[in-house]
Amino acid sequence: MLFFSSFSNILTWKIPNGTDWQNWMAYFTAKYEKIYSLIIGEFGPDGLLVVALFAVFLLIIFIIYIKAVIDTFSSDSPQDQLDEFMAEIDEETAAKLEAEKELSLNLVAASAESDDILGVHEDYERLKDVMQQHAQVQHEQTKTVVDLAKKTQISPEQAHLRELISTIVKMLARQVSDYKIAQTIANRLKPSPDWEDILQAIRMIHDFIGLANTGVFTNLPNAEKLPDATDALRILCDKGDNSLCLELLQKLTSQYIDDAMPESGITRQVLLAQASGYACLTGNFAWFDDMDLAQTSFNFATEISAENVNAWSRLGDIYVAQNNLTKAMFAYQSVMELGEEHLYDQQLANARFRLASYYRTQGMEEKASAYSEQALEYYKKCGLTEPLTAMEDAAADLIISRQDIGESIEILIPRLG
Repeated sequence: MLFFSSFSNILTWKIPNGTDWQNWMAYFTAKYEKIYSLIIGEFGPDGLLVVALFAVFLLIIFIIYIKAVIDTFSSDSPQDQLDEFMAEIDEETAAKLEAEKELSLNLVAASAESDDILGVHEDYERLKDVMQQHAQVQHEQTKTVVDLAKKTQISPEQAHLRELISTIVKMLARQVSDYKIAQTIANRLKPSPDWEDILQAIRMIHDFIGLANTGVFTNLPNAEKLPDATDALRILCDKGDNSLCLELLQKLTSQYIDDAMPESGITRQVLLAQASGYACLTGNFAWFDDMDLAQTSFNFATEISAENVNAWSRLGDIYVAQNNLTKAMFAYQSVMELGEEHLYDQQLANARFRLASYYRTQGMEEKASAYSEQALEYYKKCGLTEPLTAMEDAAADLIISRQDIGESIEILIPRLG
């Protein structure tokens, strides 16, 4: 590295042509002063600023030019450009093929949907035939509890529970809680009450009353030719004849199926889901004396809306009664898959309780115990595992003996007008 110890050495340093540094400085100074004078004379006091800006402008132009040259040399070759063009064509072709594929799938789906509608209609016709046969038998025959159980393959407990429907109605009219009603019914079905049957029976009456009070039955076409909801419920309580209730529910289900037929998409799904709920309610009314009709109704409910958790739960109960454990376990597994906690706690408890019994027979004790504990936790919350106190039992007896069934129904389904 060169290092000059003094400023005088710098000034006397010779350039290659022999001219000393001072002469060069003098030369450049003279040139600068001349150029400065010309700039000031031409552009005024701000001349240097103008020249500087112009120089910056030229520098920018130069940089842009150099970049363009570099881009030209680094651009894709003709072959690369051709490949890129062909790739764009391929993408357009693929998009068109995908659109055609989607159109084809939509056509297949539309065809399948049409088949589904026809299938639903055929299933509904079968359900309607069974219900009409049931109603005819109900009107023609009167049966004792034991004879009825033998005739329609229901248990004496189911027949006894039907006799207690009037107790449920009376206690609802006195605003007794559902859990206390369930305790009362369980206490009268000892020694082997079926907790799920009891809870379903209470919910069944609630739902029927709700439909009556919201005018669903009276808004049906030709409603004037249909039974009155209060009369239907009174005949069920007084005589155990559920045919009028079934007639109303059959007409309601039919109407929603008819409404769903011309629809598509979400509208159709909603209407079929409602029809599925009414078919399930039909099955619960039939549960007490006609297991064939109940099974047909629950099957129909799951066919038109596979997400009907309650229908799957009841269908499982049907299969358990038939000792068809394979189908029963499939139904309960469907409940476990479809049912959401807090929305379907009752159905999940029922499925876990039944699955626990099955797993226990298969030697899967740990899994059976876990399911059993979860189910019992729900039933304890409902109060079904605890007996009524002596005072509660006496109050229930008083309501049952003193409360008139006609008055109870009028309280629950007040007549309009």
